[in-house]
Amino acid sequence: MNSFMSLFRKGLDISNVYGLVKSLFTRKDSTASSISTVTVTMLIFLLNLITGILTARYLGPVGKGELSAMTLWFIFLAGMLMLGLPSALLFNLKKRQEDSPGLYVAGVLLCLAAGCAALLIGFIGIPYWLHGYSPEVVRYAQWFMLASPVLLLEYINNSVLQARGEFTLFNKLRILPHIGTVLILLVLIFTNMLTPFSGAVAYALPTIPITLGLTVRLLWRYLPRLKQMKQSVSHLVSYSLRSSGVDVMGTLIMYMDQVVVIMLLSPSNLGLYLVAVSLAKVVNVIQTSLALVVFPKASGLPKEEAIELVKRVFRISVFVTLIVALLFMFVGPLVLNLLYGSQYHEAVSIFRILLLEVVIGGGTLILSQAFMSVGKPGICSIQQVIGLSVSIVLMVMLVPRYGLLFTGISLLTATCIRFVFILSQYKFTLKTTIPRLLITRDDIQWLLRQVNLGSHVTKQTNDA
Repeated sequence: MNSFMSLFRKGLDISNVYGLVKSLFTRKDSTASSISTVTVTMLIFLLNLITGILTARYLGPVGKGELSAMTLWFIFLAGMLMLGLPSALLFNLKKRQEDSPGLYVAGVLLCLAAGCAALLIGFIGIPYWLHGYSPEVVRYAQWFMLASPVLLLEYINNSVLQARGEFTLFNKLRILPHIGTVLILLVLIFTNMLTPFSGAVAYALPTIPITLGLTVRLLWRYLPRLKQMKQSVSHLVSYSLRSSGVDVMGTLIMYMDQVVVIMLLSPSNLGLYLVAVSLAKVVNVIQTSLALVVFPKASGLPKEEAIELVKRVFRISVFVTLIVALLFMFVGPLVLNLLYGSQYHEAVSIFRILLLEVVIGGGTLILSQAFMSVGKPGICSIQQVIGLSVSIVLMVMLVPRYGLLFTGISLLTATCIRFVFILSQYKFTLKTTIPRLLITRDDIQWLLRQVNLGSHVTKQTNDA
């Protein structure tokens, strides 16, 4: 017990805290890998916010919209045609390590085929999808489709690094393109060369040498040991066909609203919408981060305890996020003007609607963790399909007639329907009470106990 107290007191020392943090990013165990991966994910979010602010301020709503119209399609179509290949490769590399060379080469060939298909579809379809944009924007968007195969190669390479446990390299290669984009944008701004096209190049370019370099390195390692190519292709295709729906749904959920706005509204409206979305998602960091913690925690508990934990975290997260969102609603005009400029003042109304959508959507995400942790992920998939279907129908019906504001209203309506559905499934699927919406005194006391856990441990140790 004394040795434990000595270790605990040492942990309070600043130098030891620094050493602990440093070790988490240099160790190779699963806990350190998880923490470093989450940290890098948050840094990427911050870098994306910075690039969004830079392009929005210096290009204006029209330029921001044109830039996004050029870069969205190669990302969207690559995601749609990913067809579960990265997850298939990761799964098979874990199960069949002796077949790693054949699996990787097969994955490269399959993703290049999918990337070429995306390139062809985009090249043919973009003139129709961007009919309201200038010929230059259409032509540049077609050229950017060349990045689709490279993007799919990046996904494949990431799966290899994860399967091999090389999380340090994985995280470095994840964040480097975003750092490169920020640096290129700053150079373009200081040299007065930032245009929608050069800004799009800043987004697409940094990942190309990194991805191609890693691909060459892996091929150089695996090609000499290449065997049973046909069998490797069969393993990957078999798994990817069964998991492709996850990738398709994930891509649609992430980008469908932007696709609809691009096709139905002007570049200026797209620029306003993107600024409103990026700023509203700042609030969502709280619930997204909690979801990353709740799922593994709840998965290790008995069913009843897991459900009660999710309910409690849901009430606390919604309470905290709602307070932040209400504050943002009042300071929204000031924040938009400070970060993006007065030209984005028209985005205030949709920004406030999207804040509500983010709070309810984040609450739905937390509630979904109960179904994930008790082995019923199908409920989560159903609610995603319902939300996506409703939002697409409402946007197609309302946005062309009533304008940008109804993009936010459509998303908010669809999210409310998803929220009600997931609440109802607590009664019909989990056979438990529907979660209360309001935070309780017991929730606050539980939260305080978690925050003061360290002091409780110290007191109990001293008493012993």
